[in-house]
Amino acid sequence: MKTVLTTLAALVAAVGTGLSAHAADFPAKPVTIIVPFAAGGGTDITTRTLAEPMAAALGGEIVVKNTAGAGGTIGAAETARARPDGYTVGMMPVGPMTTQPHLRELPYNPDSFDYICLAYTAPSSLVVRKDSPFEDLQDMIAYAKEHPGELNYGVQAVGSIPHVAGLGLAEATGAEFTFIPYKGSAPTFKAMLDGSVDMFVAHISFLTQNGDQVRSLAMFSSERVDGAEDLPTSGDQGVPMDFPIWGGIVAPKGIPDEARAALESACEEGIHSDAFTERMKTLRQPVAFMGSEEFEAFVRSEFDKNEKLLVGAGLGK
Repeated sequence: MKTVLTTLAALVAAVGTGLSAHAADFPAKPVTIIVPFAAGGGTDITTRTLAEPMAAALGGEIVVKNTAGAGGTIGAAETARARPDGYTVGMMPVGPMTTQPHLRELPYNPDSFDYICLAYTAPSSLVVRKDSPFEDLQDMIAYAKEHPGELNYGVQAVGSIPHVAGLGLAEATGAEFTFIPYKGSAPTFKAMLDGSVDMFVAHISFLTQNGDQVRSLAMFSSERVDGAEDLPTSGDQGVPMDFPIWGGIVAPKGIPDEARAALESACEEGIHSDAFTERMKTLRQPVAFMGSEEFEAFVRSEFDKNEKLLVGAGLGK
């Protein structure tokens, strides 16, 4: 009997040692990053730009896989149910992580993931046409209060960050807007140009690409943006708001600590690499990084903030 127990103990110890060695040798095979949108979009481009320097820092190979559909929730669900070994992770944007779970029943929530790093973030801006009568945010708010519901606010999709930012603006100021949903930024922009909507919220890169046709009333960020210091924030105008468009790497819950640490370190090194920072500069996207713990706290805070706004607007599931 003692011999059997000794043998079992030796087997358990051997298995444990093998698992530890395997985790310590991470990665022993390619790591897949799931992008929950089609190839060619902003999240996909950022992920593919990061993959090479991150793989070099990791000492392995990274494969990018696109799983598009349902506002990014199909890719998020695939990430959540993947084997928790560190070899399948996802580049998850703000929508699938913090707004979509409040709009529909989904097989995941913030507790479904281990958090690796924030990989990108960019401020959003409330834009109007160049010939708009509104010179600043307070001009627009004063008019909206005097004419409740008259101003049309275009949103790229119900429950999107531009929509949530509009709900936050209405709550913070007491102004009333009529929200009109479109399918993406391009049709929303077209609607503003033809006068169907008065304003919409856009990524900061939109301003640099279309500055001859639009102007910013306010940046929805906590501080002015490097390279665009002349653009006032909403806080500068008495309405503190922060609605960034961001994304980060998450893994299914329960990956080995060694794998998470290796991925976090490689993410940080990749984000601060010359290759990544120069490409992001070309795309006019600020470089940002948060480590595992800070990123998790950030996501949970954003999740709660967006839930309050969506439920308050009657859009909760």
